[in-house]
Amino acid sequence: MPQPLHFYAFRDFELAAAPRSARALVFADPEAVLWVDGARVADLRQKPGDPLAIVDLAPRLRAGRNRVVLEASSEDGIGGLLFGVEGEGIDAETIASGPGWRVTRDAGEAESGAGRPAIVWGRPPQAPWGYPQRPAAGR
Repeated sequence: MPQPLHFYAFRDFELAAAPRSARALVFADPEAVLWVDGARVADLRQKPGDPLAIVDLAPRLRAGRNRVVLEASSEDGIGGLLFGVEGEGIDAETIASGPGWRVTRDAGEAESGAGRPAIVWGRPPQAPWGYPQRPAAGR
């Protein structure tokens, strides 16, 4: 029987300098809150077939250590997360959702950097999501 689920997926990463441009491409099914270095940046609610959400991270990222957290929720325990960042001076592979991320159900563990390694089901396409649509040009 499906059960509600609430968890935190997070990643720490280093930047040599604060980027002038950085946009996150995010898919959070069914919902998540995006946090960067403790600041609430975006509320996301998506479903299979929706395009990737774009979130401007440049004002929040700084030289040195940064932490991205997706606080995810699902009423039936089913869903998925994808996260990537494009921008100046950013190693997209390092920050992209994957085995370098950690997960926990405890907010304190997410804040301290504890938790377990994320389970990666694979790269898109994954049922039922398929390939996430890239946002329209100019967005």
